[in-house]
Amino acid sequence: MVISAEFLGMLLLIASAAALGLSIVVDVGRVSAEKTREAMNQRQYDKKRAALAEWRQKTERKRVDLTTLQARLTEFNGRRQKALTELRALEFSKIELVHELGDQDSDGDIYWAQLAVGPNFNELDRKDIVFSRQIWEYRNVAHITAPSAELAHGTVRTSFSQRNGVICSPVVPLALAPDPEVEADAA
Repeated sequence: MVISAEFLGMLLLIASAAALGLSIVVDVGRVSAEKTREAMNQRQYDKKRAALAEWRQKTERKRVDLTTLQARLTEFNGRRQKALTELRALEFSKIELVHELGDQDSDGDIYWAQLAVGPNFNELDRKDIVFSRQIWEYRNVAHITAPSAELAHGTVRTSFSQRNGVICSPVVPLALAPDPEVEADAA
């Protein structure tokens, strides 16, 4: 059997057409697979983008909640400090240290004076301060036994001088002394 050039040309043409058709089918398959992969990646991207937007909204809500809670914490800490300060002031007002001065065995009257620290108290040297610094944080009063108010005042001034950083209120008879609980309630 002899193969002619026309037959061979036709065979070659058919083979080329088949190869081209197969090539087109393969290319279309690749393009189709790429489009499918691109669509899948786009859906994943959209899901992640939606999740990110939702996460940002949640984060923003949590940030607002955190700011609100921090403001409330600050407010409650302020209230707590105020309550602790008032409690301490009330506690200090309930404690009264009494300094008894004068001759207790004499027949003199008993006088009362309140003692407090002066403005220069914190600047004084430790050895110049009568007793300990801590007792002056509380209410200090003096009960003075003396024949007259002038002698009682002199006794207080001798015992607690300006040099010690202590100031004293006017001397009054003990019966006229103010009630510390009434003063604490007024404050």
